[in-house]
Amino acid sequence: MGVKFATSISLLVFALLIIFPLIALVFNIFSAPVDFKALSSRSVINPLILSVLTALISTAISLLVGVPLAYVLTYKSFPLRDVLDTMVNLPFVLPPSVAGYLLLLTFGKYGLLGYPLNILGITIMFTTFAIVIAQTFVALPFVVKSVRATMEDIQPSLIDAAKTLGAREFEIFREVILPLSKTGVLSGTIMAYARAIGEFGATMMVGGLLVTLPVAIYANAIGGDRETANVLAVVLIAIAFTILTVFKRVVRS
Repeated sequence: MGVKFATSISLLVFALLIIFPLIALVFNIFSAPVDFKALSSRSVINPLILSVLTALISTAISLLVGVPLAYVLTYKSFPLRDVLDTMVNLPFVLPPSVAGYLLLLTFGKYGLLGYPLNILGITIMFTTFAIVIAQTFVALPFVVKSVRATMEDIQPSLIDAAKTLGAREFEIFREVILPLSKTGVLSGTIMAYARAIGEFGATMMVGGLLVTLPVAIYANAIGGDRETANVLAVVLIAIAFTILTVFKRVVRS
């Protein structure tokens, strides 16, 4: 009886939090029909292109930084490693508004890095690059966490064998560790892209007049343009389902 009750409560909460909002979107579409001709309008195309491209760039940066960082955290011992590990995972728990504010303090006109860059005539805030930075900030931990998990599962004997054969550290990383970590790299890439393209709070704070898909949905919903908001929501949900489907196939393989 206790298990059935707990299961029923869990299913009810799941329905309230996940299923009902999707049903609400369907009802909203019927009450304010989705005009898919709007897909060709600038109010939809521009946020879509901006989101897709910036998410691709931020995911690429997350890979370039995250894979070596995962290697260092897995195989290297050094002072303050636990501190670095905590800082890498910090974006998981930081509210998006706090992340955006930290980026403003860093890259804003009078920020720690923004001020000297501004003297050199380089502006970061309220540009496409600022959106990429915000997306990378929240996406990077997904790459590190996923890749590190697979690296920790690699048998030490394989690395020892490579050392015995005279392989150097970079050769071991390239020929042994990286190939055996490909599942983590792929899953980390997918989850990082999903997190980047769905980022709202930080990108809204640093993007200025540049509007990504999540920000466009918010702006149109608040502005009363339900039709455009519906189209954008359907597009973003379709992207999310596609990403999750690919992720599940990668994990199963």
